[in-house]
Amino acid sequence: MSVQIPKTMRALVQEDKAMKVSVKEIPVPEIADDEVLVKVEYAAQNPTDWKHAAWLSAPGVINGCDYSGTVVKVGSNLKVPLQLGDKVAGWTHGGVYTDRGAFAEYTKVPADLTFKVPESLKMEDAATFGVGWGTANQVLFGTQKHDFPPQQVSGNPWYIIYGASSSVGLFAIQLAKAIGYKVLGVASPHSFDLIKAYGADEAVDYHDAEKAIAEAKRITDGGVEFALDTISEGASFKIAIGMMGDKGKQLNCLLPPPKEAKEINENVKIVDTLGYTMFGKEFNFTAALPHDTIIPANPEDRKLGAAIAAHSNEVITKYKIKANPVVIRGTLDDVTSGFEDMKNGEVSGKKLVYKIAA
Repeated sequence: MSVQIPKTMRALVQEDKAMKVSVKEIPVPEIADDEVLVKVEYAAQNPTDWKHAAWLSAPGVINGCDYSGTVVKVGSNLKVPLQLGDKVAGWTHGGVYTDRGAFAEYTKVPADLTFKVPESLKMEDAATFGVGWGTANQVLFGTQKHDFPPQQVSGNPWYIIYGASSSVGLFAIQLAKAIGYKVLGVASPHSFDLIKAYGADEAVDYHDAEKAIAEAKRITDGGVEFALDTISEGASFKIAIGMMGDKGKQLNCLLPPPKEAKEINENVKIVDTLGYTMFGKEFNFTAALPHDTIIPANPEDRKLGAAIAAHSNEVITKYKIKANPVVIRGTLDDVTSGFEDMKNGEVSGKKLVYKIAA
């Protein structure tokens, strides 16, 4: 198979000021020996994308993390059996590098951190299996130490997911169910039908904290050992930890917890999970911050990321994992308006996806 690759491509690139990104013509990146070049067919939007654009990204970097597309070039020393023409999906660390990002006509990725798209998935749906999918797996099978590939837990216990209607939450519901948990989803009432359609056994409204905690304890017979807080802001820590009760062992969150969160229940270990550590590279968030915020390379997380990618096709197929609800928002030129909608809280229970390939 011969593929004609252009010298330049269109990509969403950070300008020299916050929340300013624009589509520019830039060189198509060269790949390393262990990488593949993917012609991006669809790219999905995450909160981290607009947050990088607003606060974290340096000028010149490409935005976007989640992609699906076709392999058009392979490195000379791949660790996995990918080849030209394969339909693949996965996640990359958008908003950090000048030569990689999903909001681009081509993106380069480590071959062992992308996966072949199951035949059951449409490519626009496959694009949602990016950061949210990787992070949900990282929580359950990384720091919470459940067996991977998925194995059944004993006793059919309960698992709590705060922010169950989020991208990470919807994937976490399905993975928790796959390994034998009953799932209590915490969300707004307008999302109850959605999270139950994705497998949640019960749903609780978080707006009245005291009532929510009491209801969760009633449903779970006193609490749970493990929980996930996908929101990690405001009162979410207090509510999630309260719901875990005396049984609580570990709460994973997606943002660093405030100091007071650790004082709510000293028996609950709070772990903040950052999906970017699965790339195995040191990175920092210094562009818009008054001090260095350096995240060190984590070899163990890199191994986990490769394992997740290696088994994604199998897990998605075996457990019939559903994609996030997709809304095709437009093309690469429409991403910035999607950023504004997400920033303004106008995106809920759906994944904005953009058609990239012509």
